[in-house]
Amino acid sequence: MSESSSNAKVSRFDIYLDTSPSAATGWSIETVREPSRLFGANGVRLHADGRLWISELVGEHLSAWDADNDVLSNASPMGSELRGPDDIAFDSEGTVYAAETMNGRITGLRADGTYFVLVDECPAVNGITVDPVTDKLYVDEMREGGRVLEIDKFERNKVRVIAENLDWLNALEMGPDRRLYMPQVFAGTVLAVDPESGAIETVVEGLAHPTAVKFAPDGRLVVTQASIGEVTAVDLNTGDWTRLVSLAPGVDNFDIDTRGYIYVSNFVEASVARYSMETGELDKVLSAGSFLGPYQIATATEGFVVADHGSVCRVDSEGDLVRISRLLLDQPFVAVGIAEVGGTLVALTQAGEVFRRDDSGEWVKIYGSLDGANSEYFGQDSDGVNAVGVGDGQLLVGMRHGDVVVLELDGTVVSRMSSGLATITAISGLSGAIVVSDETAGSVLVLGDGEPLALNGFKRPQGVALTEDYVVVADPGERQIVCVSRNGERREAVAVDLPLGLPRLQADDGRRSSVTIDKDGSIIIGCDGDGSIRRLVRH
Repeated sequence: MSESSSNAKVSRFDIYLDTSPSAATGWSIETVREPSRLFGANGVRLHADGRLWISELVGEHLSAWDADNDVLSNASPMGSELRGPDDIAFDSEGTVYAAETMNGRITGLRADGTYFVLVDECPAVNGITVDPVTDKLYVDEMREGGRVLEIDKFERNKVRVIAENLDWLNALEMGPDRRLYMPQVFAGTVLAVDPESGAIETVVEGLAHPTAVKFAPDGRLVVTQASIGEVTAVDLNTGDWTRLVSLAPGVDNFDIDTRGYIYVSNFVEASVARYSMETGELDKVLSAGSFLGPYQIATATEGFVVADHGSVCRVDSEGDLVRISRLLLDQPFVAVGIAEVGGTLVALTQAGEVFRRDDSGEWVKIYGSLDGANSEYFGQDSDGVNAVGVGDGQLLVGMRHGDVVVLELDGTVVSRMSSGLATITAISGLSGAIVVSDETAGSVLVLGDGEPLALNGFKRPQGVALTEDYVVVADPGERQIVCVSRNGERREAVAVDLPLGLPRLQADDGRRSSVTIDKDGSIIIGCDGDGSIRRLVRH
C-alpha cells in the first residue's frame, strides 16, 4: 500500500455514507470545526499484521490503522453483533475479544469474520488481555467491588473468579513474572494479582488516574496517567519513574511495537497518535482532538458550549475548542446535554440527571434521584430528564415521560406541565413559547398561551431551536435542517445531505443532532455523525 493510498481526509461518517452538504437558495453553509476520523478512542491493540486496532465505544465500531501509510480501515462496523467495545485483545489465532463495558458482555470476532458472545453478564467489564504464553483470556471490572476473572474461550459463560472486591479496575496485562497487572483508576495504584492463587500486591502508588498498563521491552512497567496526560515507565526493581510521553489529559490506553513506537488513545478527545518511545516526540496523528458527538451544542455568553459524552467544552466562533471538564477526572458523569443560563453551565447526564457547575468548577447535582458511586456511569433514571434547554433566561428540562419542567439553578421546580408528547427529545424556548420534539413519534410541538401547534412531516426530529420568525429542526432521519414558520404555514429544508446521526442506527446513548441560534441569527449545527460543527447563514 503506497502513501498515496492515505485516506486521512475521509471522515468517520463518510466511511459508511458519502455526504455532500448543501444549502438552499438564499442560504450558505460553512464548516466551523472539521470532522473527525474516529467515533471514539478507547482500547488499542497492535495486530500481527502491524496495524493498530482501535475500539470506539460510542460508535460501536472497531477500526484498524496502518500508521506508516495513514490508512484507516473498518475492522468491525457499527450494527454488527459487537456492540460498544471498550478494551480489546487478540489471541494466537487472530480472534479479537472485546469488553463491552456499558453492556456488561464479552464478545468476539474470529479471523473468519464470525461474531460470538462469550459472556452474557459481566457488569462493567473493562480491561481484557490474552496471556501470550498460555493463550488464556483474562478480564477485570471497572466498578466498586470489581472482580478479576479468567474466561473460558470455548464454553459460553464459564468464568473463574481470581480476585474480587477491587474497586475501579482498568486495562490489565500479564507481566513477565506471570502475574496480572492492573490499574485502580481512583485509588491511583497498580495491583499485581497472581492468576492461580489470587494473591494481591500493590506495586505502584501515587498515580494520577491510571487507566492502562503494559510492559516495555526492557521489562519496565508502563502506565498511563489520565488526569495529567502522561505515559510513565516505572522500574519495579528500583522504583524509578520516567516520563515517556506527554499529551492531553484523558489518556485511555496504549500499545508498544517492536520498532520503539508507542501508540496512545485518548477517550475524551477521540484521538490516537504514535510517539517515539525513546524521545517522546510525536510521530504520526491518526485523529487529532475532536468530538465524540457533539451530543448537544448551545449558545453561550462567549461562543458555544458543547456536551460531548466524555467532556464538556467551549468552542469559539472560529471552531477552537477548550475542554472544561473530563469524564472520570473532574466530571462525574457522561454528558449528553448542555445549556448556559445566566452565565452558569448546566449539564444533562446520560443517566437522566441535571448538574450545575459552581464557581469553584465543581459539578453539583441539582435534579435527579439516583444514588451510589456507580450510578452516573451505569445507572438510568427511567423517569428522569431527557433534554435541557433555555427559554427566556430560564432553565427548561424535558422529561422522559413528556413533561416540561422549568427549574431554578438550585433545582427548585418553578413549573411543570404536560407537553402532550410521550417523551421529549429536545427542548428550547423564546418569547414565551417552548418547542419540543419527540424523535420516535416524529413530532414537533410549539407550546404557548393557546393550543399547541403541531408541526408534522418529520422522520426523526431531534434538535430544535426558535427564532422570532421560525422553528428550526434537525432531522437526522432525513439528514437535513428544516425551518418552519411560527404559524406552521411555510416550510423549507435549508440544508440537506448533512452528516446528522450515526450512519447506522444503534442503541440510544443520548446522542442528538442539535441546533442553536447564534447571536447574529445564524444557525449552528452540531453534526454528530462526523463530529463537525457547521454554520447556516441566511442572505
